[in-house]
Amino acid sequence: MKKLHLIGMILVMVFATWSCEDTIPFRYKPSQPDSLATRQIPHAFFIVNGTILDSVTQESIPDLPITLRSEEPLLTDEEGAFSVQTVAFPTSQEFRLLINPYGEHYNPLYTPETLYIHFVLPTFRLTQDDILEYGSYFFGSTYMTVTKTLTPLVYE
Repeated sequence: MKKLHLIGMILVMVFATWSCEDTIPFRYKPSQPDSLATRQIPHAFFIVNGTILDSVTQESIPDLPITLRSEEPLLTDEEGAFSVQTVAFPTSQEFRLLINPYGEHYNPLYTPETLYIHFVLPTFRLTQDDILEYGSYFFGSTYMTVTKTLTPLVYE
């Protein structure tokens, strides 16, 4: 009777271990390349577009670093405009947007600013081409626009 119980427990443990192998959502097979099209979890693009202005002159601030979610910084263009994006699970999300963070491209004329961007119940734009390019777990892209004025530390 003890042997039968032991064999039954071993079979249950082997079955449980084998059946749970594919249920781990963030585990990828090493043979597959890690790209958005091969991911087996839902994901979407969260895109923040914006403009940075000087509060005194009301002119745009070029070459100011912008960082979304601690990723690589992006510099504003000549018109002070920027567009940053990140990939996340397609639900309501909050991201930290750093304007002029300390680092390689820090502009000492303006203090660093932190904005918290809230995507509450976002609506995603999705096309057939997006599904073909990013896979069936891609939900689309959602956008938010931000305009921020910065006060210079030195008035000229």
